[in-house]
Amino acid sequence: MRNLASFLINLQTFKLRIITKAELKSPIKEDGQKQAYSLTHQTQYYDSFSYKSEIRVLKDMALVDLLSLNDISLKRGLDQLKKLKNRFKLLWSNFQKSYRELQTEYPRNYIFSIGLDHLFIVKNLQPDHSDIFIGDEFVESLNDSVKIREKFLTELINEIEEILYPHETFEEFSARMKNQEPSKNASENISDKIPYNEDAGMPKFSEQFTSDFLQVMKSYFSETHHIQLTTLINTNTQPENQLIFRGNGNQLADAFKQLYEANLIAGCKKSDLEKWIAKHFLYATGDVPKEYTEGWLSSIISTDTKFCKSPIIEVRIKDKMPTIVPTVRNKKNSKY
Repeated sequence: MRNLASFLINLQTFKLRIITKAELKSPIKEDGQKQAYSLTHQTQYYDSFSYKSEIRVLKDMALVDLLSLNDISLKRGLDQLKKLKNRFKLLWSNFQKSYRELQTEYPRNYIFSIGLDHLFIVKNLQPDHSDIFIGDEFVESLNDSVKIREKFLTELINEIEEILYPHETFEEFSARMKNQEPSKNASENISDKIPYNEDAGMPKFSEQFTSDFLQVMKSYFSETHHIQLTTLINTNTQPENQLIFRGNGNQLADAFKQLYEANLIAGCKKSDLEKWIAKHFLYATGDVPKEYTEGWLSSIISTDTKFCKSPIIEVRIKDKMPTIVPTVRNKKNSKY
């Protein structure tokens, strides 16, 4: 189990670096602070392109370890991995409560206030009263780093679940049940496999309001991606690649959340919607598109707190009839 242990330790260890102001990508105010926290080396951007690959390899090797376990032990291991995933969800919730789209400097106790030190291992962390600068560069790096960790943890969980509960098509299920010997005890004939339905949990958009929503989305997607978005929403035809939303990631998440809560999206749970968004979309506020993760999306969509400070739509209800209203797009609303 050495590979599994290495994977889990790396997922839960944040190695902070203390750098000089001159080493920051973005300049900060001359207010006497000479040092700043950095986590860019544990992201997939800047000079740290290998970090994501390292975590991926560790995940693959962890799976090799798990394959040697019997089903009972594997289920116990799966339970522990899901507990870790819930801790990432809690961190995302804390992160979103403190995140500000236009904020360039954060309080000195930021790392403690979001519970990073409580939930995970944080190396080289100084006392909360230390005069070490924490800016948007660090916060965005933390955002990127946690997404990588959650992504591969989710992949490992999904792979284990597929081993324990393999998908079975309806045709396979019907054939197996037909050939199964009858039993005096009817309950013994009930299969522990549920036939796989690829359409189960897929969001279904209200046809009456789809055109209004897609019209708003025109300015946030390239022409090619908007065509694919239209096809995805109207016919559930999978796009060739993930569609890039040109804006802050929480803006698209908030838009889908508003549609769901106004019953303009049906046929799925919020957790299904989060998986669907993570599968089909990227977002970009600059040149490099970034990924969504289920935990990050859950902290916005599955909570009652409204985190988006610059929403792109507003769903208004009048006389029990919803209306999708585009908000004024302010290009100054981005720090990128």
